Amino acid sequence: MELLGDGLQLVGFLAVTVSILASLVAVAIGIAVFLYMADRRIEIKEREQGHRESSVPVEAQS
Repeated sequence: MELLGDGLQLVGFLAVTVSILASLVAVAIGIAVFLYMADRRIEIKEREQGHRESSVPVEAQS
């Protein structure tokens, strides 16, 4: 009977460990996606500003 208890304890430990690791991986993926999207928005804004500046005539810039 003790062997069955040890087996269940091992299965429980592995289940908790796997769930914690899965949570950490999900958080890491979420942070990576967030940082990628944040960088992308900044890049789009910089492109728009560069496009606006290039469309202004040289006489109007001074």
